[in-house]
Amino acid sequence: MENRDNQLNSEALLQRQLVQYTLESSRFFMFFSIPPVLWILLSRPCFYPRVLIGLMAFFCGLIWYGCWRLWLDSRYFRAIDEKNNPIAGDALFFIWRRKKLKTLTFAQRQSGALKQYKLTMLLTGILWLIWVVVLVAR
Repeated sequence: MENRDNQLNSEALLQRQLVQYTLESSRFFMFFSIPPVLWILLSRPCFYPRVLIGLMAFFCGLIWYGCWRLWLDSRYFRAIDEKNNPIAGDALFFIWRRKKLKTLTFAQRQSGALKQYKLTMLLTGILWLIWVVVLVAR
């Protein structure tokens, strides 16, 4: 029985570490958004459709917001585990004033962070697709 408990604890610890490492890798999304932003700022985008330039700037903002959220979540997961999740829920409710934060399980918190990661990755891909379309349509 003790061996099974140790195995479950090591699996939970491994999952927690892998989620944290995944969230910390989100800084690369920020790096991937820099070339399109520099292109917007340093080139002459007035020759391109303003809608696409505005859309690119909007996606950069969404990516940066997503990266900030992922950075914050990775920091939160350094402090939160299964045992102190209810206390963390109360603290997060105090900070953000969202009742849902009180009732989330640790697995739900991880799942939400991973959904944010996937969304930010998707937004980065869409930004690059728009950028390539604008460059090719030149």
